[in-house]
Amino acid sequence: MASIPYIPPVRGTQVCWGLLAVSRAAGVFLHCVVEVEKDSCMARISCFVAFGTGLCLLFSGSRIASGQDEIRVKTHSALLEVVRRVPVSTEVAGRIVSVTPSDEGVLVKAGAEMIQLDDAVIQAEVHRAKVELDLQTEIEFAKVSLDVATAEQQQKRETNQRRPGAFNPSEIRQVELEVKKGEASLRKAIDDKQIQDAELKIKQAQLAQYTVKAPFDGLVTLVKVFPGQNVRPGEQVLELTDMSMLRAQVKVPARDRQLLFVGDKVEIRPGRIRAGVQQRTNAASPVRGSGLFDETKEDNGAQSAADTATPVETPAEFSGADVVPDESDDSVFLGEIRFIDPVQDNISGEPMIKLSVFVPNRQDKYGRYLLHQGMPVTATVLSRPRN
Repeated sequence: MASIPYIPPVRGTQVCWGLLAVSRAAGVFLHCVVEVEKDSCMARISCFVAFGTGLCLLFSGSRIASGQDEIRVKTHSALLEVVRRVPVSTEVAGRIVSVTPSDEGVLVKAGAEMIQLDDAVIQAEVHRAKVELDLQTEIEFAKVSLDVATAEQQQKRETNQRRPGAFNPSEIRQVELEVKKGEASLRKAIDDKQIQDAELKIKQAQLAQYTVKAPFDGLVTLVKVFPGQNVRPGEQVLELTDMSMLRAQVKVPARDRQLLFVGDKVEIRPGRIRAGVQQRTNAASPVRGSGLFDETKEDNGAQSAADTATPVETPAEFSGADVVPDESDDSVFLGEIRFIDPVQDNISGEPMIKLSVFVPNRQDKYGRYLLHQGMPVTATVLSRPRN
C-alpha cells in the first residue's frame, strides 16, 4: 500500500480542511492504482506517487501564497478627536462688512468667502495704480523728444558732408548729447511703467487681504465677531473645523508591539457606553475660543485669540470594555496607523503603546458626519503578517 510522503509544515501557514480532503482523496486514488496494477512495473507506481505528491504540494503552495491572513489585535482604548480646527482671522485691521456664515453649524466649501472688511480706500488706490499704469504720456513724450534729437543730428551731419565746417564740433557734440538724453528718457519712462506695474500688483495683493476665504471644506464651529465690529490683524473671527478626517488615539498593550506597523489598517466602530459605566474626562486644558458667550478680556474694544482661551474639558476616554460596539456592517470605519509613539504609557501598571490613527469620516444622506470627537468607539488593529 503506497503512502503519501511527509510534507514538512511551513511557518505561518495553516492547511484548510478542503486541502486535507484533497490530500486524502489523492491517497485513496494511489492505493487503488497500486491494488489494480500489482503486476505493472514500479515505474508506473512511482509516476502516480509523484503525481499525488505534486498535487498536494501545489495546493499547499497556493495556500502559502494566499494565506497571509490579518491578525486582529484588540486594543485597550480609543479616543476620537478632531485633527484640524483652525481659527479664521484677518491679516489687516479694519471694519467688518460681512461674516459668512453668521451662524455656527454651517458647512462651507474651500474658497468660499467668509470675512469681508471695508476696502473702499484700498480699492481707490488700486484704481489709481491702474490709471497710472495705463497712461502712456511719458513714454510718448520721450519717443518724440528722441525722434527730434535724432533728426536734428542727422540733418547737421548731412549738412557738414555737403558743406564742411557748416557746424562746428561743439554744435555736433551738443546734438549728440540731446540724442543720448532722449534715449535715456525713453528707458526711464519704460522702467517707470515696470515699477508702476509692480506697485499695482502690491496694491492688488493688499486688497486681497481684506477678503478671507475658507482654506478647506469644513464646519463653522464658532462665530465670535459680527459685521460693524473692528478687528485687529490676527484677531479670530470664526473657527473652521475639518470633519472629513478624524484622529483616533489608540492604546494597545505593549505585549502586542511586534504586531504594530505604520500603514496597517485599524477598524473603528462607534458604540454606546455600557450601563453603569461612569464617564471619565481628562484634565481641563485651554482651548482657543470655546463658545460665543465665554468671558473675554477687553482691550479698547478689541480682543485677541490668546485672550479668549477658556479652560474646557478634553474628550472622554473609554476602554474597549466600557463600549458596546455597533455590529452592523455600515458602522465600520477603516483608519490607518500614521504614527507609533516611542514613549509608552502606563495604565494601572500595564505598559501601553500609543498609536495615532487617521480615520476618514463619512456623511449620511442628510449631509451629517457620522463620527464626532469624543464619541465612544472601539478599535481593532488589522495587523498584516510580515516575513
